[in-house]
Amino acid sequence: MISRLTTTLQKVSGALSEVKPNLISYRASDFVEDLRKKIVQEFPDKVPEISWDVQPGDAVLLIDPQLLQEAIVELFANAFRHDRGEGAIVLAAKIDKDRFLLTFREPKTRFELSTENWGREPLRGVSQGHYGLGLRRVRTIVEAHDGEMHAQYDPKGSTLITGLILPLSREKA
Repeated sequence: MISRLTTTLQKVSGALSEVKPNLISYRASDFVEDLRKKIVQEFPDKVPEISWDVQPGDAVLLIDPQLLQEAIVELFANAFRHDRGEGAIVLAAKIDKDRFLLTFREPKTRFELSTENWGREPLRGVSQGHYGLGLRRVRTIVEAHDGEMHAQYDPKGSTLITGLILPLSREKA
């Protein structure tokens, strides 16, 4: 029982800890490919339910790939856990001017939350083993990379759309 409590406290503490990325130059295409492998490793039985729309080009990012993978894995975990609708989860990646855009589209059977403060309200949805800290952690990781996170719900398409925007490095591939 004490071991389980210790593990829970470590998990909560980690989710609330300050994010200090170790930034390295990383090609966007390599990041997306490594991310795809990580998703397959984390969710092997869900691979057929994921669609990739990748157009990252040769741009270079200045990122901590491990932290960003953690953030995106959390988005997938949430999508599989909360009111999943019919259809594939789509992760799109592309370069737009001097930004790297990741768009995460997840079908929802229902969605009644506000996206105005998405990832800024910890402990919003607490359940057994989950403390409503995941989206906050995602936002913290993205912002530690000088990025932005946005979310909106499309009621016509019954789709929650989460966008992550990261600046490109000035370095060339």
